[in-house]
Amino acid sequence: MKKLLFIGALVLSSGIAFSQTKGDGKPDRPKGKVENKEEHAKAFKDKMAKELNLTESQIKQINSVDDKYKAKEEELRAKSESIREQKHQLVKEKRAEIEKILTDEQKQKLTEMKSKAIEKKDKLHDKKK
Repeated sequence: MKKLLFIGALVLSSGIAFSQTKGDGKPDRPKGKVENKEEHAKAFKDKMAKELNLTESQIKQINSVDDKYKAKEEELRAKSESIREQKHQLVKEKRAEIEKILTDEQKQKLTEMKSKAIEKKDKLHDKKK
């Protein structure tokens, strides 16, 4: 039971660690350049194993849990991307349908409104930097 709680806490803490950000809004990364997610995950696991003094048995168990959930995570990521694309298409169709209702003058004014909104957003983004 203690091992199960420990592994659960370890998995939760790894999720929290990955979501931590620095003051500049960029996620914390291990020292050195990490090329992809697999290398990043391996570097984090190595650090976790070293700092927590994990045994080989614990490392194997954690890797097994990680492998168990990896396929499910990928499936959710794929669904999320598909939903994002569907939502984008829906918004595009909605805009096209609304534009059919507008007069040429209204369309021009809408374009100006969008430009102003983009400028305002860019200014806010620049202030945050």
